[in-house]
Amino acid sequence: MNKTASIVTKDKLGLYAPLAVLILTVPLLLRNFSYGMMFLCFCEIYIIAANGLDVLYGYSGQISFATSAFFGIGSYGSLLIHNYTGLPILFTMIMASIISAAIAMIFAYPVSKLRFAFLSLATISFNYIIFQLVTRSPGGITGDFNGAFTDQMSLFGLSLKSYYSFYYFGLVCVILLVAVKNLLVKSRVGRAFLAIKQNHHAAEGMGIDVRKYKVLAFGIYGFYAAFAGAMYVHLVGYISPETVAQQQSVIFMIMILFGGVCSNWGPIVGAVGILLLQEVLGYAEQYQLLAYGILLLIFILFLPGGVVGAAKKLLTRLKNSKGGAVDHANS
Repeated sequence: MNKTASIVTKDKLGLYAPLAVLILTVPLLLRNFSYGMMFLCFCEIYIIAANGLDVLYGYSGQISFATSAFFGIGSYGSLLIHNYTGLPILFTMIMASIISAAIAMIFAYPVSKLRFAFLSLATISFNYIIFQLVTRSPGGITGDFNGAFTDQMSLFGLSLKSYYSFYYFGLVCVILLVAVKNLLVKSRVGRAFLAIKQNHHAAEGMGIDVRKYKVLAFGIYGFYAAFAGAMYVHLVGYISPETVAQQQSVIFMIMILFGGVCSNWGPIVGAVGILLLQEVLGYAEQYQLLAYGILLLIFILFLPGGVVGAAKKLLTRLKNSKGGAVDHANS
């Protein structure tokens, strides 16, 4: 058993070590390609938001089309707190994320009994309400349809305006938040989420407070989405209502379905893959929604585990086929 564990550990190190080196040195490779660095920064932001949605949908089984709403709460929240108080940006990002988590939990409490289409409709309605508040804010504090400007990222007086410096800040945020998610889903809380997802009536029978854990899942989801939104606004220095539009929430859902739910790599693969697809379809904007709809149907009907799930199944089949061939040769 120990030998097997050591072999698996060596295999993982052999895979992750070159990947870690590539991730750390990629700014040097793209030193003269600022657009490529900007793309990687956006990937980090969307990876964080997709991981939050994975906690809600992948682990606790609650569907949501309000990710862009919480993304917008984080964006506009951090922008307004920083612009009106002058507090450090990192502090305003955390404050906006906590506010978003609280709003998510307040919203989740009355809708925790809803499931499937009814829950999705409730989240679509919430997204619409946030969009209306952003575009018709009291006194125009959000800039309404014109959007609003704010300062770009700085950390303890150190400017992170360049994509190269922001990339490393985003990388640290991704590692920390993915690690926290990984610890969470492996804990008692994560096991309760999975029990509720599989059968909430059975979970209640086991003594699990279903409403409590559903509300908690929404809070975590709201925090992750808002933190990603706060990173976005302080990377770009500007936010507009299009960021809060319903279409963006659909894209977030496609990301985790494309990559695969209930995994660390699924949201990463999904976020990067869909952002790459957006770049490819950038010159055919009128066909983007059609492409997203086709992708959504394909992965719901034929690849429910996403790219990561399909890859795992393929590797398992290859290992089994090799093992069977070895046994046949030995016999």
